[in-house]
Amino acid sequence: MSLGLHETRQRRQRRVRWTIAKWVITLGAIFAAGVFAYRTGTSLAERKVIALTREIETLSDKAADLQRQNTDLRANEILLAQRQREDKARYDRDVPAGRMAALLGQMQAKLDKGVKFERLEFLIASADNPRECEAIPATKRFLVQTPLYSGANDSVSYAKGTITVTAQGVSAVSEAGEVQAWYDTAKSVTARFTAIGGRVSDKSGALPLHATVVHGGYEYRFTMIAAKTQGFVQVTGDRCKYP
Repeated sequence: MSLGLHETRQRRQRRVRWTIAKWVITLGAIFAAGVFAYRTGTSLAERKVIALTREIETLSDKAADLQRQNTDLRANEILLAQRQREDKARYDRDVPAGRMAALLGQMQAKLDKGVKFERLEFLIASADNPRECEAIPATKRFLVQTPLYSGANDSVSYAKGTITVTAQGVSAVSEAGEVQAWYDTAKSVTARFTAIGGRVSDKSGALPLHATVVHGGYEYRFTMIAAKTQGFVQVTGDRCKYP
């Protein structure tokens, strides 16, 4: 009787151990499967991240390349627009239009009829608007200032005293090498035209000198030459309406 009970107890114990073992195996398998799934998922995630990172880098490179292309296109567009403006300005400057085109057409017609080019060139150079000037120019003379002389009779005035004319020159030297008070007519002279208010206009060079001063709605044209009297210059001033 006791032997049967002992065997029964052993069988129960083996069943319990086998049940526990199966649970352990099952749990182990589940754990192993979980670990495998985790590692597999991690590996796949890492691969996905690497793939996405590479894709992002590729897209970034493409975006940078597109940006460079866009910048180049914009620069070319600006350059093309500038060239078009320059071409238009050159065309407007070089290709006559309106009355200028008509005038060139008349010139070409004259040339076709046998008029010499030099003749047309001369006529154009000789053309000028009529000027309303005084009938009798005023001529005056004065002493040229030098390093050794400045004082009386060294200026004249025009336009009712509103324009003063003076001149400075280089002292003449005698054959003996002595420096003289009067100016050397062979050297450069500086003529100065001072308008009322302090506006100054200078003209330098060898005589004769020609200068123009615009003042008070008039154009004053001056010619300065050496006078016959030693040390003097002679100035002729003409007044015309301006413009």
